Amino acid sequence: MVVGNGLLSHIFKEYKNSDEIIIFASGVSNSSEKREFEFQREKSKLFEIIERNPKKTLIYFSTCAFYDNYFDESPYLIHKRQMEKFIIANVQNYYIFRIPQIIGSKNTNQLLGFLDHKIKNKEEFVLFDIERNLIDFEFLLTVSKYLISKKFYLNKISNIFYPINVKVIDIVSFFEQIHNVKSNHIVKEKKGSLIIEKTINDEILSKLFQVRANYYKDKLVEYYG
Repeated sequence: MVVGNGLLSHIFKEYKNSDEIIIFASGVSNSSEKREFEFQREKSKLFEIIERNPKKTLIYFSTCAFYDNYFDESPYLIHKRQMEKFIIANVQNYYIFRIPQIIGSKNTNQLLGFLDHKIKNKEEFVLFDIERNLIDFEFLLTVSKYLISKKFYLNKISNIFYPINVKVIDIVSFFEQIHNVKSNHIVKEKKGSLIIEKTINDEILSKLFQVRANYYKDKLVEYYG
């Protein structure tokens, strides 16, 4: 069973007819969201699904932004923490996957869609000199499917992220190469760090992928080129 109709629901479409698994892909995806009715929409939908399917295993996508101390805690993070606590307290079997930003989104309210749009259209923007973590759809699906199939980390919070961060200024450089333009941006320094806690055994991850120095550039070219 797949709940939602966005990018996440599409990549996990093979679970659409599952009688055992619920892929909840109908959550708030904009980390800068502040509107309470959007948070309430997710809450209501999640509560309804749980109530109607008490024996199914729930897959819920949370966020690695919990580990980002460049910025103050946002309404989005408060909401995600509430959702995690509710699931832990009320769902018999679940996986909570905390994930970073997804490569491929064209949503201009999110970092990659924003940068892609600004650079492609030669519009001015402010660039914070910080680090981010990104994964593409294939990476997320591969790791998620493996954990679910093996029942590893059932009823736990798992962080699915790339082992290496990337500087935003390097992401900008990759987009400049993709669109063959020079971006018009102002750089601002920002103190902080993004250190995501490792929760999945290295032996498991090494079976699924190899860490590559060019991962970020290659994937941005693949999705935005």
